[in-house]
Amino acid sequence: MDGQNDVGVATDRVLTAQEGVEAKSRIAGRRDSRQWHWMGNYGDPVDAVTVANSPPACLSGDVVFSVNGNLVPAWMFY
Repeated sequence: MDGQNDVGVATDRVLTAQEGVEAKSRIAGRRDSRQWHWMGNYGDPVDAVTVANSPPACLSGDVVFSVNGNLVPAWMFY
């Protein structure tokens, strides 16, 4: 394991909403079927929700957030 994920950033790095939206768009474009993705850590729950609502928008039950102090790790199914 190289300390990175689907998103292509270090697992301990905090992403901005813009970085998350760009990563989601890039990943969605190369997938034929929906699957779970670890979408990184965010410093603000609003950033994580912004990414979840970006195209392709996650549906009900397609998002898992875990607030851990000032960190919001996010998993999304798209």
